[in-house]
Amino acid sequence: MQRITQAPAQFYRRQEKDKIGREIRAIGNPKKATNFELFSDLFILPGETLNRWITSSSNVLIIPLFGAVELYAPGINEFAHINQVASFYIKAGSKLRFKNVYPEHTVRFLIIAIKSTNETAKRTVDYTLNTLNTLKEVYKYSDSQLYLNLGNFEVRKERIYQFNDSSNSVFAYVLQGAFEFENRLLETGEALCCWDTDQVALEALTGDAYLLLLEF
Repeated sequence: MQRITQAPAQFYRRQEKDKIGREIRAIGNPKKATNFELFSDLFILPGETLNRWITSSSNVLIIPLFGAVELYAPGINEFAHINQVASFYIKAGSKLRFKNVYPEHTVRFLIIAIKSTNETAKRTVDYTLNTLNTLKEVYKYSDSQLYLNLGNFEVRKERIYQFNDSSNSVFAYVLQGAFEFENRLLETGEALCCWDTDQVALEALTGDAYLLLLEF
């Protein structure tokens, strides 16, 4: 790792109850109000459905990791596939319902909800991760200063992420493998949120390691 100083951070350690997936709410600097309402890493068994309630009006991102998921919400009925980010606006108190239409395969997907009073148009963005050892920006809300990055790393590969805005925070979540992130160990299903800095350093500690990084 090239950096030896540590930015202030909140660590979201994996709990025993989080054997498959996890859910984190109210993410960010605990001394300040945050718009990062919800992060969920979810698995649905073959043929089953899963419901989630959104407590605040939010812009929502759905990011399938394995397979595709069928999504139902007020005014929405569509599929989101792997290598896509689906986004839409949903009002407080609305229910999201997800269905795994595969008869034999489990699906995995992420939910990100950012509180907002500005309604954005529904859209779906395609992406590919065809370059190793880099963080690729796969989605952004420029009006709300939100930048979503994904990366696949080989063992011992390092990266410095430069913030788009030094007043933002960064949330990092390990999808697979292990990383040293700002001189802190993060393993699969663990997360860290950093602030009061303009860059963060990371190093993959395993091969085929996947990381999500969200600047907000």
